[in-house]
Amino acid sequence: MNYTKPEGTESIEQTMRSLKLGGLAKEWRSVAYGDSDQYMRDLLDIELREREANRMSRMVKQAGFRVIKTLDNFIWKQTIDIPATITREEIETATFVKEKENLVLMGAVGTGKTHLATAIALNLCRQGRHVRFYTTTGLANILLEKQQRGALNSFLASLRKVELLVLDEIGFITLHKEASELLFQIVSEECYEQKSLIFTSNLEFAQWNTVFGHDKRTAAMISRLIHHSHVVVFSGSDHRLEESMQRQRRGGGA
Repeated sequence: MNYTKPEGTESIEQTMRSLKLGGLAKEWRSVAYGDSDQYMRDLLDIELREREANRMSRMVKQAGFRVIKTLDNFIWKQTIDIPATITREEIETATFVKEKENLVLMGAVGTGKTHLATAIALNLCRQGRHVRFYTTTGLANILLEKQQRGALNSFLASLRKVELLVLDEIGFITLHKEASELLFQIVSEECYEQKSLIFTSNLEFAQWNTVFGHDKRTAAMISRLIHHSHVVVFSGSDHRLEESMQRQRRGGGA
């Protein structure tokens, strides 16, 4: 195949892109020249920053967040009960992940559990840590599908690379018996004392058997889960409902 070499600036930028130096292709012209060493360092810094930003973007995408939430707009209300075993700072910085401990966020719908779980996991992604975020039902369905296709082992192998697994919304849907068994396998064999979990649930532990459908298996799962866990209880009313009512009141008074 014949290659026609473009001229001038276009040639330089095309060559950079062909070498997968996208950061340089976008910014190299903005670098001031002082001497050759400084110029080269500045060019390399541009490319390193670009690659790091792209890597963070990939990790956030792979994590599977449904909505991006941050700690910047999370409100620590007085109705959130933090246990004595952990501090607010340790929750926000996810120090429990280093110790392979778990975080259980329990309380009524709309009290901020998913927001906090997402924000913690997102911070870890931005640190270059491997995270996965699933609804409990979503993961159960994936496990069933992978098993039916004979791809369960490869999926489990991918989860072993993860430092933090977030399982959101325990309690919304009762799980199929086979899905419940597979989820128990994840918690007891793949995660217990090997990686950290964050669970969010609108149910107290005593009600989890309504989701997993087997008293002994549910008890065994809870036992493993709470062995190295911090349980944060969210009380109060649904903040989404409160915000909706406030908007309606403001609109009505206009």
